[in-house]
Amino acid sequence: MITLSDVAAEKIKEILKAEGMPNAGLRVYAGGGGCSGPQYEISIDDKSGDGDTVVESKGAKLFVDDATGKALNGAELGFTVDERGEGFVLSFPNGAPSGGSCGCGPDAGSGGCGSGSGKGSDGCGCS
Repeated sequence: MITLSDVAAEKIKEILKAEGMPNAGLRVYAGGGGCSGPQYEISIDDKSGDGDTVVESKGAKLFVDDATGKALNGAELGFTVDERGEGFVLSFPNGAPSGGSCGCGPDAGSGGCGSGSGKGSDGCGCS
């Protein structure tokens, strides 16, 4: 299953408090595919759905549907700040999900994979 870094957990709580939804969580789900495989997206959700796994860390909640959970097994949701901005990133210490490696870096475009840490294939940015 996916895990949350301490920094990501704190950022989730900060965002949800600012949105006036401190008891909600973030949902991670597979969006459209790209040239380097699946792209994952994040949205605010106020409750889990049928078949969701709820990952909780330091008071932050992450909702993941079954199919996305299988694809992200072993991944970690983190949060990064660099010269291009800040955002959530998925790191795949055991390698990226099948379908290709992540196209992170300054030439990879914006949104989805490619808006992440820019450190090679170790992470994908989530828009």
